[in-house]
Amino acid sequence: MAIDTIILSESKYENYLRQFSTTSWILNVGAGICVGILPDWFDLTLNLVNQTFGKSWDKKSFKKISDDVGFSLDSWIQGCYNKLISQGKSAEEFNKLLENALYKDLLDNADKSGVKEPLITLFESPKTIKIKQFFKLYDFFESNYSWTSLIQIVKALVLVDNKAKLPSAIITFNADSLLHSLIILYSIKHQFDSTGKFSIPKEPFRKVTRTFQTWGNSIPIFHLHGSLSPTGTKNVMKDSRESLIFMESSYNEVASNMYSWAQTNFLYSAQNCKMVFLGLSMSDPNIRRWLSWTHQAFISELSVETNGKAMSLPHLWIRTKSSSSDVQDFMNFSLRHMGVKIGLIDDWGKVEETLSKIM
Repeated sequence: MAIDTIILSESKYENYLRQFSTTSWILNVGAGICVGILPDWFDLTLNLVNQTFGKSWDKKSFKKISDDVGFSLDSWIQGCYNKLISQGKSAEEFNKLLENALYKDLLDNADKSGVKEPLITLFESPKTIKIKQFFKLYDFFESNYSWTSLIQIVKALVLVDNKAKLPSAIITFNADSLLHSLIILYSIKHQFDSTGKFSIPKEPFRKVTRTFQTWGNSIPIFHLHGSLSPTGTKNVMKDSRESLIFMESSYNEVASNMYSWAQTNFLYSAQNCKMVFLGLSMSDPNIRRWLSWTHQAFISELSVETNGKAMSLPHLWIRTKSSSSDVQDFMNFSLRHMGVKIGLIDDWGKVEETLSKIM
């Protein structure tokens, strides 16, 4: 009998992902991992709405207004896009506005610490950062953001025991590429601490934003919703902002195209690997639809061998316990049709510890 909810702090779940010796696992991350560094979906949408429509709404005001309207956040972002286009602006200008809304606070903070330019460089050309700038940049993230889920994930992946089972891939639904950038930053620091020499180690993970890109022996980080990096004075863009999935229309396009890169990549991964979800609300209709499809097909085949009594929850959603016992009772059974069990952690400060433990 499958268990719908497990407590990951229990000793029996140590090496949980290594138990699947013949099956790879894939880490799926969402905007929640960047909370404290970048704005979440709500704050990002509020920033865009205020800039586009010339408003000065605070969170409370926008929450009330958005609840009254009843539109999803991607619909609000779509409205911002429609407004700009009606004014004769271009899609490129909208992406620039989106870039500013996403990175402004982080870049302002970096500017105060004197690391704005190396931070921008870190996104697309990390190997060109000078040694003095590198250490300042590392200290900037450690001093300001070491408590965040993102930094905890990076440390779990970089400082991993050599017996641990790393993911075969990472799927990110975020527009930013901070995860990849910080893995490189922390890998260099880890190697320096180990050897006393400053050098670029073999690339452990590689950012993949387009279908034609390859990753060799590195672990790919698939940006299924495109990527958006901050541009500096040189204005060199190596991201994939033309493929961003932020607006309602872009979500609809992915949902209606059965051969889209995002859909085929995710479906293959869900069918052939165990999936671990972190920093996602599991409310994305596309993710729910894709997981339901693959799990239904899996159970259908498994039922042939179990006389219709098949029950399996191969995927894991890491989250904290709901504050209400009634809500938790519902959550315990809410994802069964998608093949997802819930793995509870005590609080978000346990992300690094938990990942290290189950790997």
